Amino acid sequence: MAKQWFAVRTKPKKEIVAKDQLENQGFKVYLPLVNTRITHARKVSWQPRPFFAGYLFVHLSRDEQRWTAIRSTVGVLAPVSFGSFYPPLPDKAIEMLQSSHDEGGYITVGKSNESPFTSGEKVRLQDSSLKGLEGVFIEMRGEDRALVLLDWMQKKMRLETSLDNLSSAS
Repeated sequence: MAKQWFAVRTKPKKEIVAKDQLENQGFKVYLPLVNTRITHARKVSWQPRPFFAGYLFVHLSRDEQRWTAIRSTVGVLAPVSFGSFYPPLPDKAIEMLQSSHDEGGYITVGKSNESPFTSGEKVRLQDSSLKGLEGVFIEMRGEDRALVLLDWMQKKMRLETSLDNLSSAS
């Protein structure tokens, strides 16, 4: 019988617990992770985080769809459903996610058409009162704005600026 992918909502920050518990019950589970740069108390580390916070995916055939068992699993809130209909995800969507893993098993988030920089890339401010300062590109904020993390006056400072104000520092 053909298997399909289904999305399952998890309790906040319990994606890995839910994944482990579902796998212990014999379900095939996919939890895409991204290696995230974390700054805490002036220390930088890289930690795995769910690519889709609060969600994971379960691969089921029609006779494996034990929604009550899935719903009552530790760490799970509920399968994504519309009433009594549990919409399957296209296999291509999961295949696309799985094909974008790096050698460490994490989803790589690189440059896109909308973003000229990758997350974590060093950038330099060009046209502002902070001209010449270097920071780390975090993410896009709309079509033409970027969030940058500056290390300025011994403090970490988030700055939202125009893309035109940034250049690569590497």
